[in-house]
Amino acid sequence: MIHGIEAQIEAMRAIWPDFAMVERDGDAAAWEGPVRPLLQTYRVGIFYRAPLLIENLDPRRLQPRVSVLNPQLRPRPGDREGRLPHVYYGPNGGVTLCLLDPEAGDWSPADLLAETTIPWTIEWLAAYEGWRATGEWTASGRHVEVARG
Repeated sequence: MIHGIEAQIEAMRAIWPDFAMVERDGDAAAWEGPVRPLLQTYRVGIFYRAPLLIENLDPRRLQPRVSVLNPQLRPRPGDREGRLPHVYYGPNGGVTLCLLDPEAGDWSPADLLAETTIPWTIEWLAAYEGWRATGEWTASGRHVEVARG
């Protein structure tokens, strides 16, 4: 069963009460809130638009978009790649986190953001903190470049 935006909003409110819904437009909503994976507290933003029943349910296009609002993510000093791992760079310079492999069926609109996206964001940020310290990325998953629509 695909969860509509109302179910997503209710689950976020119940499970993550520190996350505030900052925008609502029809079947789309955005939240902001704090997470603390290990050493630092991060303020993250999540945007999600629930699909219409007639849409092609392509998880590469419909997955939630998560960004770190503050503190700003930074490349690792001296890293030969010079870029952040497991992120998508947007055309306007924005960065969203790569939380799942859309081709592996990790996530679908039948999943609740509160039960998947936020825990995965915490895992991603813990891996980021470790990567900043050691250069090793420890989070699970596989990074796949995704065409955003």
